Amino acid sequence: MERWEQYQGVYVHTPFCLQKCLYCDFPSYAGFSEEIRQQYVDTLRREIELRARERELPIAKQATVYFGGGTPTVLSVEQIGEIVACLKKNGWWNGPAEATIEANPGTVNAEKLQALRRLGFDRISLGVQSLQDTELLALGRIHTADQALQAVEEAKQAGFQRINVDLMSGIPCQTAESFRDTLDRMLQLNLSHISVYSLILEEGTPLERLVRDSEVSLPDEDITYVMYEMTTDLLVQAGLQRYEISNYAKPGQESLHNKVYWYYEPYAAFGVGACTFNGKERRTNTIDVQHYINGWNTAGLTTRIGGAVTRKRDASADKEDMALWQTERLDRKTQISEAMIMGLRLAEGISPDVMQKRFSVDVFKYYGKEIKVLLQNNMLVFDGERLHLTGYGMRYGNRSFEAFV
Repeated sequence: MERWEQYQGVYVHTPFCLQKCLYCDFPSYAGFSEEIRQQYVDTLRREIELRARERELPIAKQATVYFGGGTPTVLSVEQIGEIVACLKKNGWWNGPAEATIEANPGTVNAEKLQALRRLGFDRISLGVQSLQDTELLALGRIHTADQALQAVEEAKQAGFQRINVDLMSGIPCQTAESFRDTLDRMLQLNLSHISVYSLILEEGTPLERLVRDSEVSLPDEDITYVMYEMTTDLLVQAGLQRYEISNYAKPGQESLHNKVYWYYEPYAAFGVGACTFNGKERRTNTIDVQHYINGWNTAGLTTRIGGAVTRKRDASADKEDMALWQTERLDRKTQISEAMIMGLRLAEGISPDVMQKRFSVDVFKYYGKEIKVLLQNNMLVFDGERLHLTGYGMRYGNRSFEAFV
């Protein structure tokens, strides 16, 4: 059985945060009570159990596990343990090659980190973003630079040998000098993996509105380019290889779970806003926490219409209930396009032979004109076995990807 015929990863979403960051447009929310959080955990376990009964694809041996958010570590260790136990009981957690949990430095301490390690998580991803307090404040983060550094050290002491930190460039109050200071201080920690993302102003977020109304300014394009070059140069000099547009790792320390996404392989996902991909369609859960809880826990949850589960209507209902999930079917053209775009995010690029085997397509004929232009413009190279972006192509990745849309 081929890798793309099995679930290679399992994702669990926690939609809770202590405070919503100003730039975030993910399905995450602040202000929910502990009672609602426990109801959510109970409901999540129900979804995990019910979906195991009608699993669309088999689970690959050692499929990766990833707890993301939101902030998974807003939940108690006991609650996280309940979810882990449910995944194991229902065959979703089966000796994973990698089990990652995301954490905000402001929501963990030495004791909690040790408990997470005992639960079986062997990799942790810390949302540091910056080591400048003014920049953290401007982003709406709840932790300080000192707390971030302390979280890294306590994660090491807890036994996490695989630690990732997320950093951001192009953010409010940031200068080339302050970004260099963050990188230098982070590299002193000798971590195995660092992700560096350029800020994207998502429409409708508080930060986007502040920038639009000229209440907050961002570094200009020249400065963000300096930051981009600085990132590539300093991390590579420190022994962290760039294996994806925004991700750097020591050899053998790449994120196995995220590679599932970039290899365009199937993955199962649970929780509010979570998206499952089986290779031919995407199924995305509702982003409404209360509807998610009510829907999965209603005794009359028996009617299935067009891939969306709805509750039986009572006599007083005057409109159809919202769907618990939406299904997007992907035609062959879309699958090929998405596989190309996701694969080209990786430094190793894509294998035309694998594309031929998986989709019965000769990419040099299917995308002949597009590939020729990218080759001529030094954005793409073919080394005889794989097509991959050049450094220039990665710098302007979106322009490269547009060719395959």
